[in-house]
Amino acid sequence: MRHTPLHRIYRTLNHEIHYLMSFIGGCLEIVSFMFLYKALIGYMTANMIFGIAALAQGRMNFESCYHIAIIVIWMSLAALHPLLVSRYPVRLTSPWQGYALALSLNCLLLLAFMLLGAALARHGQIGHQPTPAVLPLVTLGLVFMYIQNFVIKHGGTRQPTATSVVTTVYVLMVSRLFALCDRQRQRRERLALYHEGRHYLLVITHFFVGAWLTALLSRQLGFYSLLPAWLALLLFTLRIWQRHRRQRGEAQ
Repeated sequence: MRHTPLHRIYRTLNHEIHYLMSFIGGCLEIVSFMFLYKALIGYMTANMIFGIAALAQGRMNFESCYHIAIIVIWMSLAALHPLLVSRYPVRLTSPWQGYALALSLNCLLLLAFMLLGAALARHGQIGHQPTPAVLPLVTLGLVFMYIQNFVIKHGGTRQPTATSVVTTVYVLMVSRLFALCDRQRQRRERLALYHEGRHYLLVITHFFVGAWLTALLSRQLGFYSLLPAWLALLLFTLRIWQRHRRQRGEAQ
């Protein structure tokens, strides 16, 4: 792929990690928004706003607490993660092994999320209002997104971003690209600004394409609209395992 237009976008495997995770993040976010009662499982601030608005209406039912429960589950994952790391340390034989293990786990989680979501929808468990029946599905999605964010934040590029395309990414993209208009900057500095701004643009673009494609497929496929995202993740995971084995062999 070197010296091709694709190589100019996917310059390194680290960049590929960022962009694929953004694509898959868009796929999962749009599904959670459409089928899980606007539960943006990568946006805790949005869930807090929905939760506060529901509680402010004075109705203490499951629907009012649904989005707050999502935040509680997310914070529990954040607390549990360091405890598991300290309790069960893993000795990695190459820097890529950690990515390979995390992505392999996410392949299983995304497949389980897709199948469970389709089963719940088929049996009428996903209706007009949230019920406790959807919490296992939401929890699967939250664990997936937590691992996804962990992978992309350690993706190795100079501009780490969150998996979810948050407001900060838009601000960084615009500020870096418009800073190119400042002719007083040296060429090296302007080149660095260009690469950083383009990186944020590509993160947003991959997120948008993933969400758009999944939204179109969901009209006919429902939760199975996540199948392209799962296949892309599976193929990329196999590639990471191949890179890990190659680097481990070189080290030996």
